[in-house]
Amino acid sequence: MVCGAAVRRGSLFVLVLYLGFGSTPCTARVYTNHWALRIAGGPDAADRIAEKYGYRNMGQIGDLTDLYHFFHSRTIKRSTLSSRGHHSFISMEPKCLMFLCLPSVSQHCNDDVHNCQSDMNIMGAWKRGYTGKDVVVTILDDGIEHNHPDLLHNYDPQASFDVNGNDMDPMPRYDASNENKHGTRCAGEVAAAANNSHCVVGIAYNARIGGVRMLDGDVTDMVEAKSLSHQPQHIDIYSASWGPDDDGKTVDGPASLARQAFENGIRMGRKGRGSIFVWASGNGGRSRDHCSCDGYTNSIYTISISSTAESGRKPWYLEECSSTLTTTYSSGENYDRKIITTDLRHRCTDSHTGTSASAPMAAAIIALALEANPVLTWRDVQHIIVKTSRAGHLNAPDWKTNAAGYNVSHLYGFGLMDAEAMVKEAERWKQVPAQHICVESADRQIRTIRSEHVVRSVYKATGCTDNPNHRVIYLEHVVVRITITHPRRGDLSINLTSPSGTKSQLLANRLFDHSSEGFKNWEFMTTHCWGEKAAGDWVLEIYDSLSQLRSQKVPGRRAALTNLLNQKNHKIKLL
Repeated sequence: MVCGAAVRRGSLFVLVLYLGFGSTPCTARVYTNHWALRIAGGPDAADRIAEKYGYRNMGQIGDLTDLYHFFHSRTIKRSTLSSRGHHSFISMEPKCLMFLCLPSVSQHCNDDVHNCQSDMNIMGAWKRGYTGKDVVVTILDDGIEHNHPDLLHNYDPQASFDVNGNDMDPMPRYDASNENKHGTRCAGEVAAAANNSHCVVGIAYNARIGGVRMLDGDVTDMVEAKSLSHQPQHIDIYSASWGPDDDGKTVDGPASLARQAFENGIRMGRKGRGSIFVWASGNGGRSRDHCSCDGYTNSIYTISISSTAESGRKPWYLEECSSTLTTTYSSGENYDRKIITTDLRHRCTDSHTGTSASAPMAAAIIALALEANPVLTWRDVQHIIVKTSRAGHLNAPDWKTNAAGYNVSHLYGFGLMDAEAMVKEAERWKQVPAQHICVESADRQIRTIRSEHVVRSVYKATGCTDNPNHRVIYLEHVVVRITITHPRRGDLSINLTSPSGTKSQLLANRLFDHSSEGFKNWEFMTTHCWGEKAAGDWVLEIYDSLSQLRSQKVPGRRAALTNLLNQKNHKIKLL
C-alpha cells in the first residue's frame, strides 16, 4: 500500500501490501420565457445587451441592484426544458454576472436562487484583480485553432507543438466532420479573450494559452512523454481530457516514458516548483467504469477533476473513484445546458460537455491561483484545492467527513472548486514542507477468496517514525500497490479503511470487465485520508461478487503475487 504525507503538514505515505488474493424523484420545473440577469454598468449596459441578443429589457427588478428582468417573445412560453440557443451566450458577456432562466412562480424558485449562489465564484476572483496574467496553460489534445478570434490574442507559440506532425504549429487537422474540435473547445474555456464580442470569455482570460497536438495519430508512450514534458520551464499547467478507453473493462495507465515525464515534471518543472498536471476523471459512467482503473487520473501527480450538473446532480457519464480531488461544472442530462466555448472554423458552440469540459475549467481556476502566488508548488496547489473546495449543493449519497475535518465523496472529491477562495488562500499560503515518502511492506502471502466472500487483512503502519527522512505524520495521497489473479476481474471490489476510520472504495465491480488478467502490481490511490495520521491499523477488504459472474461457475479463487506490469499504449480522448 502506498500512502502520502509530510512531516508537519503532509507528504507521501506508501504502504505496499504484498498480498495475493484469489435519489428521491424531483418535481419537474416549468421554465418560462423570462430571465433574471445581474448586469454591471447600469440601465444603459442592460439595454445594450438586450438589444444585442434580441431581448426586451423589462427594467430593474425592484430595489435589487444591477438585477434586470429580460423577456424574449420567440422563446417557448412554458416548458419543462431549460431553453437553449443564442441567448445562452449572454451568460458570457463580461458585464453579465448572473444569468438565470426563471421557472414558473409556482415551482421551486428557492432552488434556483440557491443554484445561482452555488457557482464557482469566478467573478469573485476577477474582482480581486486575477485574470491569469503571466500564467501559461497548455492543452494536450488534438490541436488548437490558434487564429480563432477568441484565442489569437493570448496564443503562446512557445507553449505549443505538433507532436503528430513534428512541427511547431498545433493547428488541428480539418475534415468534414470537424473531428478535431476538442482541443480548441478546451482552450476557449481557459483563455478566450474578453471584450471582443465573439464567443466567450475564458475563466483566465489574460493567461497565455498553448496547445500540443498529440491525439490525432498513434498515441504511444513516446508521444505522451513528449507532450507531458514540452517546455516544462515555460508552461505552468498542462490540461488533459483524455485517457484509456471508457468501456468499463480496460485497465491502463502511463508506461515507462510517460511515468518518467510525470516524475521529472513535478521534480524539476516550473524551476523546481513542479509542473501542474490537470486531468479529466473519465466519462465511462454509462459503462459502469471506475476511474481507479485509469492510471493517469489515479496518479498522485495529476489533479483529477470530476463533473457536476448545474443542479448539483450526478451526470450520467460520471465515473466514481477515490482518487478524484475536486469538481467543476459540466452538462448533466440531455436537457441541461452544456458548456459555451470556442469551436473550429472561428465558430462558437454551446454543446461542449463531459469531464473533458471540466478539466480545462479547473486548469483555468488554478491559473488564477498561480497569478495570486506564482511560487506555489504542485503540492501547494493540491492542498489549496482540498482546503477550499466545498460540498455545497452537490448531491452525493456518500459524503463523509474524514478525521481531519474535510468533506469528501467518491463522486466529487472534496467538492466544487471555488476560485475566489483559492486566490485568497494562495495570497497568504506558506509552502508545505518537503514531501516524505514512506513505504511499508506487508508480509508476502498467498490468500484464497471464495465466491460471495471477503478477505479482510489488517496492516500495522508506523509511518516510518524510525526514519526522519521518510517519516510521515499527516497524509496526502494513499496508494495501495497490489497484485491479484482472478478469472473475472470485474467481480472484484476493494475497500481500504484508515486508522482514523475513513473508508475509501479503491475499486467497484465493473459489469463489463470479463478479463482474467487480474491486477498486476497495480496502484490504487485515495485522497480521502488527506490530513489524517499515517500510523495505526489499516484494514484492506477484497470482495468477490458472485452476482457479477452470471452463469460462470467457479468454486474458489486463488491469487498470487507477481511482478508483471500491465502496459498498453492505446488511448482515446474523452468526448
